[in-house]
Amino acid sequence: MTWRNSACMSIGRVACPDANTLVTPIGRKRPSAIDDFYAATSTALTRVDPNFIATYGDDVVGLLFVGLISSTENYFRDILGFTLTICPVAQAHSSDEKVQLGSLLWAEGPLQNRSAFEFHAFSSAESIRKAVQNFTCYQVRSNGTFALMLGEYDKLCELRHAVVHSGHIVAGKNAIKLGLKRSATPLKVKLGYAELQAAGSVCTALVQAANTELFEALTVRWATTWRQLPSWTPSDEGKLLRAIRAAFLSKRDGANKTIAGASKASQFEADVRAEFNL
Repeated sequence: MTWRNSACMSIGRVACPDANTLVTPIGRKRPSAIDDFYAATSTALTRVDPNFIATYGDDVVGLLFVGLISSTENYFRDILGFTLTICPVAQAHSSDEKVQLGSLLWAEGPLQNRSAFEFHAFSSAESIRKAVQNFTCYQVRSNGTFALMLGEYDKLCELRHAVVHSGHIVAGKNAIKLGLKRSATPLKVKLGYAELQAAGSVCTALVQAANTELFEALTVRWATTWRQLPSWTPSDEGKLLRAIRAAFLSKRDGANKTIAGASKASQFEADVRAEFNL
């Protein structure tokens, strides 16, 4: 033993477990990205009670908080991947976008379009806006709920940076973006049960608003723009409209009777056709 070993204990070399033992195939996904989001976030928001959080504190809540952001990012990967699968306008607009070779080598079937976003972080309002614009040829409405909630989501993402990258300590650029008061000592993100629920409400409102706005945009394209393209096949129009509805429709919200529009697929299709005189 020398002074070189006097700073801390060393347990020596330790191997990571076999990566194959750390992953598992998931079961059949739900038909819609929003129901996948609901399922993922309900676990984070309901499985841990306030007493547990009060006992174990910020670290546990931080992990759940990061999980909320991750589930929100996953929603955008899923729904934008679906849009690339079905929308010829999105396909043409994004045809020059770069995709990581590893994503293509690994992905199969429906995962291929989702893999376009493996290099893209959805952990800021700007990154979501750019992805929607660059890959789907759609600009988020400036006065809509989607745009409003992106601003609120951005605040969560600044806090997430501290939790993930610096042990809950807020970095200077994040503090400035959040408009925090200057401090002579480091600031630490403090999260409790109430703050976790509030963050969950922001993420949920964002996903719901995005789902509604993008659903409308694709349905309008089905009724108008797609029909003007050489690739349009009239015999497929019913199948395409049903695919759009299925990808965006929340069965959970339907079961809870919290959807205001037509509840039956036949009535939905009739309403769309009537509006666009089809």
